[in-house]
Amino acid sequence: MTVGRRPMISIAAATGLIEAIEAAGRNPEDVLRPLGLDRGLFSNPHGLIPSLDFARVLDETARATGDDCFGLHFGERFHPKDIGPLVYVVLHSPTIAVALDNVARYLRVHNEAAHVSFAIDEKWGYLRHVLAIPADLRRQHDEYSLAVDLRTIRLIAGSEWTPVEVQFEHKPPPETHEHARVFGAPVAFDRPANAFVVEREFCERQVPAADARLYPILKRYLDRDLDEMPPADDLLAAVRKEISDAVTNGDPTLTQIAMKIAIAPRTLQRRLKEQGADFKKLVNETRRRFALRYLQDRNNTLTEVAYLLGYAEVSAFNRAFKRWTRATPSEYRRGLASR
Repeated sequence: MTVGRRPMISIAAATGLIEAIEAAGRNPEDVLRPLGLDRGLFSNPHGLIPSLDFARVLDETARATGDDCFGLHFGERFHPKDIGPLVYVVLHSPTIAVALDNVARYLRVHNEAAHVSFAIDEKWGYLRHVLAIPADLRRQHDEYSLAVDLRTIRLIAGSEWTPVEVQFEHKPPPETHEHARVFGAPVAFDRPANAFVVEREFCERQVPAADARLYPILKRYLDRDLDEMPPADDLLAAVRKEISDAVTNGDPTLTQIAMKIAIAPRTLQRRLKEQGADFKKLVNETRRRFALRYLQDRNNTLTEVAYLLGYAEVSAFNRAFKRWTRATPSEYRRGLASR
């Protein structure tokens, strides 16, 4: 098994970054050189750089310029159309729910470190965004990403749109007034994932400017790109597979999984940390994914679903599912039935 391939991001994500550093009063070379990066690297919008390097640049620029919200401000000014085909398939999706599903499906073409999911319950929709990079480098990148997400959705829905709530994984920074200004909505910190909370009714709206003839052409283009992408990091893929195989027997442990893939537990823990992954979160993500799948089949009772996910009691499954989705399994099923 080969491990260690670094997730990449399109340099298109950095469109305008050099100019933003200069506008903040710093020489871009002074920011990039200590990171081992060259200004010329950012001149080819069709190129790729490691996602970790992009996060490091945002983090270092925030420090060097004294703008603690540099990632947020850069995302606020970034034009989503600079990303390319991904944004165009979103803009031509038939409904906003389909548009957000397409963000979740195709964002990996643009940023391999981004893991996005979209789910709807009886009242709310949740667009969740998690980065597979070390936690201490995620804040600026996370704030940049959600600011770009906001601009993208506003292109679909209108410039005055705001989410019900914005959620960030990281702890609240010393000042949060800029976050409230940019998003125009309540902003919560120290949450399980970065996310937009939106009204279910909003998700069901038609996209007024969508071109029904262009949409399938764009999807075929992105599907081809997705098929041609190199496989996800083999280590994470192997860990996820072993967790999937083990959850029915209870709580998989890091030591258990490390033995399965023939790697020392401490080494596994270190490598997961290097990629911004957390073992416990991987277990919860796996259970959540399986839970949503099992609940769609009404032949599975709640007791059976709990058992399949390794829970000894339905009550424990209910509590976990509510943490993941803010709905109980029964409420989630009722929501499916009403669609």
